[in-house]
Amino acid sequence: MPSIRSQPIICLKTYQPIGHELFHSTLRQHAYRSHETIHIHALKDTAQLISERGFNTPIFINVSSRLISESNRFFQQVNNTLEQLKNADIKIYLELTEESAGPSFAKRVQLLKPLCTQIVMDDFGSLSSNIDRLMQIQPHAVKIDQLLLETLSPNHPNQGLYPALIDLFNTLQIEIIAEGIETETQYLWLKNHGVIRGQGYYLEPPRIQAVV
Repeated sequence: MPSIRSQPIICLKTYQPIGHELFHSTLRQHAYRSHETIHIHALKDTAQLISERGFNTPIFINVSSRLISESNRFFQQVNNTLEQLKNADIKIYLELTEESAGPSFAKRVQLLKPLCTQIVMDDFGSLSSNIDRLMQIQPHAVKIDQLLLETLSPNHPNQGLYPALIDLFNTLQIEIIAEGIETETQYLWLKNHGVIRGQGYYLEPPRIQAVV
């Protein structure tokens, strides 16, 4: 049966959770081949869990960039869900997946901004999550893809990439969330270089919140 898992977003300074990302297993199994109906059901399940569970930290929800731009039905469901949760005084951070998206994407994201606490650009540095998309949607925060943590290795040819991204986002006043922290070395490097928020198995693995 499908399940919903949560993984905390951790403050790297205090080691305390400052948010939780929710994952619906149906979407993880089908990845980006999922039909809009599957995404809509997953979003409804997630919203119901949030309303019932009463989380005391902001909640990060992943939504399909492709469907936001291509499906009026899905966009309306995202809009309705955000309105519902905002009326319940629940802080929602909307994560936009790294899928390619159509020309209406940026405009629709701007329409969703007032309904959520933050717009978060997911997996920056992979596939479609690039500078062009960054400038289009002007997110409050970005999650830097976990593969870029490999560039911290002293022998990596792109060793200076991660520090350069930190400088870029600091200049643009965009918050950084480091994804995929799996070792103490990575955690300490990020903490010592001013990255405030992160998630990964080293900090805490995902846990099942509900079976739906």
